[in-house]
Amino acid sequence: MRTNGEKRTATIFAVLMFGGLLAQISHGQTAPVQFDVVSVKMHSPDNQGGGMQLLPNGVRLSNLPLKDLIVQAYGLVLTDQVEGLPSWVNSERFDIEAKVAGADVAAFKKLTLDQVRLMARPILTDRFQFASHEEKKILPLYSLVIAKGGSKLQPSTMSSEDPNARTGVIGIGHLANSNGTFMTELTARGVTMDVLAGTLSRQGLGRVVLDNTGLTDRYDFKLSWAGVSMAADANPTDTSGPSIFTAVSEQLGLKLESQKGPVPVLVIDHIEEPSPN
Repeated sequence: MRTNGEKRTATIFAVLMFGGLLAQISHGQTAPVQFDVVSVKMHSPDNQGGGMQLLPNGVRLSNLPLKDLIVQAYGLVLTDQVEGLPSWVNSERFDIEAKVAGADVAAFKKLTLDQVRLMARPILTDRFQFASHEEKKILPLYSLVIAKGGSKLQPSTMSSEDPNARTGVIGIGHLANSNGTFMTELTARGVTMDVLAGTLSRQGLGRVVLDNTGLTDRYDFKLSWAGVSMAADANPTDTSGPSIFTAVSEQLGLKLESQKGPVPVLVIDHIEEPSPN
C-alpha cells in the first residue's frame, strides 16, 4: 500500500503484443498462417499518436519507425541488434495494418507471439524488398536466473478468457515516495519470464537480458526500484531505494548475473522505401 506521501507522476500501461522476447533468429521458419491483406502507408505528421495493437484478425501498427518493426519481427530486444540500416528507416514512420482471411481468423487467434512475429517478416520482404542475414557477436549481457533463496513468483490468476491472456500485461509507472525518491514500478499480469527479460532489457541496462530461469509458467508480480536503471558497475546517484538488481533479487527471488555470450545481430543486406499502396 502506498503512503500518503507517495505521488504518482506518470503511468504507462501497455499490453505486450509482439513484445520484447529475445528469439533465436531463423530465416528458415515460416508462419502457419499468412496475412491476406496488408496496407502500408506513410504516417501523417499531424497525428502524434501511435502504437502496436493485436487484433482478433491481424495487427495494426501506427506511427512506427520501420526499425521497430524489424526488431519485433525478428524477436530482438535492442535496436542495436540491427546493423546496416539507412537513415530513413529511423526518420520515416509508417502505418501498417495486416489482416488474415476470414477462414484463417480462428487459427490466427491460437497463434503464439513467435508465430505472429513470423507473419510480419513477409511484410518486410514484399513491401520493403528486405533481405538480411544473422551474425552472432560476443557481447556483455545479463542472465536472469533463480536466486539462491529460490523464486518468490506466484502463478498468474489471469483467466484464459481474459482478452490479454495471449500476451500478458505489463504496466510501468513512475512515482515519488514519502522520501521524495523517484521510483519506477512495474506491475505484471500473466507474464512469462522471457517477456520479463525483454522488459528488463529496455530499462536502461545497456545489455540484453536473457531468460535462464527455467520457469515456464505465467506470473503476476510487482517490481519497484529507485531512479533510472543502470549497469551494475555504475555509481548510483540515489541510494534511498533499491537498485533494479537488488529489487529483482529481493522482490522476485531472481538474479541478474553479468556475463558475456553470443547475442544475435541482424545485418541488413538490402532494403528499399515502399511504393505507395
